[in-house]
Amino acid sequence: MLKPEKPRNKVALKPGHSLMDWVRLSHSGVDLTGVGGVLQDVTPKQLAAHSKKNDAWIAIKGRVYNVTHYMNFHPGGDTELMRGVGQDGTTLFSQIHPWVNFESLLQKCLVGHLVSHESTGASPVLNKATRLIGKLFTKRDPQEKTVSMKWFQQLATVSLQFFTRGDFPQTRVMLFKSHRDLTVNLKLGNVIHTTHVLLEDSALWPCKVRTNYESGVVEVCLTKASPNMWHRLGEPQEDDGQKKEMLEQLYDPMEVVSVSSVTHNTKLIVLRHKHNIMDTIPIGCSVPVLANIDGVDVVRCYTPVTAALDEKFLPPGWSEDCLCLMVKQYPEGLMSRFLCSLKLQDTVNVGQASGSLKLSMMGGRTKLCLMAAGSGFTPMVKLIIWALSAGNKKKFQEVCLLFFNMTSRDILWQDQLDRLAATDARFSAAYVLTAPDDDWSGLTGHLNLEMLQTVVPSFIEQKTHDTFVCVCGPDSFRESAMRLLGDMGYPEDFYFVFQG
Repeated sequence: MLKPEKPRNKVALKPGHSLMDWVRLSHSGVDLTGVGGVLQDVTPKQLAAHSKKNDAWIAIKGRVYNVTHYMNFHPGGDTELMRGVGQDGTTLFSQIHPWVNFESLLQKCLVGHLVSHESTGASPVLNKATRLIGKLFTKRDPQEKTVSMKWFQQLATVSLQFFTRGDFPQTRVMLFKSHRDLTVNLKLGNVIHTTHVLLEDSALWPCKVRTNYESGVVEVCLTKASPNMWHRLGEPQEDDGQKKEMLEQLYDPMEVVSVSSVTHNTKLIVLRHKHNIMDTIPIGCSVPVLANIDGVDVVRCYTPVTAALDEKFLPPGWSEDCLCLMVKQYPEGLMSRFLCSLKLQDTVNVGQASGSLKLSMMGGRTKLCLMAAGSGFTPMVKLIIWALSAGNKKKFQEVCLLFFNMTSRDILWQDQLDRLAATDARFSAAYVLTAPDDDWSGLTGHLNLEMLQTVVPSFIEQKTHDTFVCVCGPDSFRESAMRLLGDMGYPEDFYFVFQG
């Protein structure tokens, strides 16, 4: 099990070396690949030959990048980046930067693909279609584990149940061609398992998807267009049962269904695919959002939230197949300003989800403590709903949220949190303001040991270690939380820090 890394020291970048400066350089036409932009097959031996600061290649998830020009733009400094140069840096990258969309950041530095042996003499220049297919998917070893499926029906519904052996699945369901052409893609790690069936009869949209993240069981439930008993599920299609590895970040256009104000500077943006497509995003995962702003491609990651904590607060236009983003607008934030200015029917490009939280880390715990600052609240939303769900009533006896904001008007979904606390005795929320209003009578100040001890028991003094802690917020907040948890004796496998 991967554990969150200790916070790394960032270095002061030279003037002209910010992220936006890197984006401008990437789009300047300068050849950052060093090979003229022609994709190469790179062997480990060839990769190792490029291990100097002025000639630096790195492999990440099967792709080789020339990061020579990126050295002075790396927030962690060139010394940190050099740790992965000349070798396969996938593991190191995944541990330190699980939330970073490297495909977009380094897209202009792509040298080619890492291969395990020398070329057999095939031409390095592939036609465009073949190159695209090669980048998106490669066949996997058939000996690798498979996903099993069974189906069952009632007069009005049909359900497909997938068993993924607890691999934290991400699900995409698609229903095309007269509502009979059904595809279910289960993404486990980077491998996509496809079930593709032409149903015996038509089904209605949207469907419902239920996921048990601990067991890995996914159930897709469809309502039949005409209530009757089917003789069979349908006819398997050519790609049914295929397993393919996703090597390229893909983006799908999604349409804005509604935009609602959450606070004075935060919006809840409801998105839906333009066709019958539904994605389920695992708890704690974020999605990259891509937008072309003033001629520059900008990517930022956001953690999707459920539409509401209570059905009473559901936003306009929401349905089961929608994706909800809670976005705080920052004066200098290119993407946040873009998203918060969206109107109905505008289009947003959203990529595949990623994240490193494993719910199995919480096994045997009965108390879940969540510490959030500002928009660090977003990954806590699904955690709260999951922990308080009917299936976890016997597991979590207490779920508490310690929520930091500047002023009372910055508190996200306070009315919903208060309602939840009033209706479920297991849940409590404490609000802390760093710039309190004159009439504020609650907690104030920054995170400190005394404040933390009001919600998190000392690990050393506990007879039974039954508390798990999750933290999300700005760098300084995360670092303080990790330091204080360490002072209270908490080992790293008793807490998880969302990076962002």
